[in-house]
Amino acid sequence: MSGEHLDVSSESGGHASVEAARRRYVGIYFACCGVYSRVYVNASQTGYVGYCPRCCGRVELAIGPDGTTRRFFVAS
Repeated sequence: MSGEHLDVSSESGGHASVEAARRRYVGIYFACCGVYSRVYVNASQTGYVGYCPRCCGRVELAIGPDGTTRRFFVAS
C-alpha cells in the first residue's frame, strides 16, 4: 500500500536491552581453540571473567588502577 509505513521498533520498556548494550567488554582470542569471544566485566566491577566458547577454559582479567587502553587480548 503506497504511502503507508511499518514501524518494527519497540518502545515497551527496553531497559534490559539498553543495559546489555552498555555492558563493558574486551575481546579475547582463545588460542586454545582458535576462536574469538567477548568477555564482560563482572558484577563487582573488579575484572573481566569469561570462558572459551569451545572448551570452557576460564579467563580472568583484573582491572588495575593504571588500566590499559587495549580492548583485545590473547588467552593461550
